[in-house]
Amino acid sequence: MSETTSPTTAAAGGGSARASGEQILDALSQVYDPEIGIDIVNLGLVYETEIDDAGLLTVDMTLTSPYCPMGSIIQSQAHAVCKGLPGVEEVRVNLVWNPPWDPRTMASEEARLDLGIY
Repeated sequence: MSETTSPTTAAAGGGSARASGEQILDALSQVYDPEIGIDIVNLGLVYETEIDDAGLLTVDMTLTSPYCPMGSIIQSQAHAVCKGLPGVEEVRVNLVWNPPWDPRTMASEEARLDLGIY
């Protein structure tokens, strides 16, 4: 069995043996886009997370642009903050480009305000 989460529908955790969807998103919210200064969860860059029974955590996320010069740093930081979570043996951070990131619909209200999108 695996657990799939998204920023809007984080699934309940499997107890203390495995990180919950909320714990995963909390960890990922420690990763900031260095050019914008807002975390990747509030920006809406994290599309989905899934942890399987073997402890493989897969994070599907995007960047603000396919040409983001900080992409590898953001990807490495996402890997690092998730590696120490309970029950996580391996982390795979996949960059995906579909759907394209749109801050008007994907970013949190707080992030939209910080970005000047009303």
